[in-house]
Amino acid sequence: MVRPRNVNRTKQKKETPDWEQEEFESRTDIKKAAQAVTDLGEQLSEYSPSTLKTFNLPDDLLKAILLLKEMRNGPAIKRQKLYIGKYLRKNEDLITQIKQRLFEIEQKSKQQAAHFHRLEKWRDRLVSEGDEALNEFMQLYTHADRTQLRQWIRNAQKESEQNKPPKSYRAIFQYLKGLEW
Repeated sequence: MVRPRNVNRTKQKKETPDWEQEEFESRTDIKKAAQAVTDLGEQLSEYSPSTLKTFNLPDDLLKAILLLKEMRNGPAIKRQKLYIGKYLRKNEDLITQIKQRLFEIEQKSKQQAAHFHRLEKWRDRLVSEGDEALNEFMQLYTHADRTQLRQWIRNAQKESEQNKPPKSYRAIFQYLKGLEW
């Protein structure tokens, strides 16, 4: 059989939006960027509903993310992720807003971790150095209860010597955590 020439044999190219043509050099770059946005949507599904509400997301996107959180297995998860990614790609301002909020959450988490590390260092110093560290601590934090801290420090030192569970050691940390910094 002989095929007729030039009869609709040319493939029609899908038109790529202008923003994609300007920013990316190849189709692979476009696909990677689309996947990154889909991954961003998947990352949102890892947060609790109360945290998601702080993102000020549109209702339909929030519902889609909450639905994704509820899904367990199967191909529907992939479709839902792709739907969220498509929704986000249509709203570039929303992507910027989400990334900003994620950055804020990450910074807050890092600050909290640094704060806990400072508290752990103080606790370790108080237990190992005793009254010297306690005097320095009391100069910085005059509202702390010196008597209670001294008692916990002594108990923590005894527990350490006798290989007992570190009940007082933990109590010192909880007390330090409760102080206003």
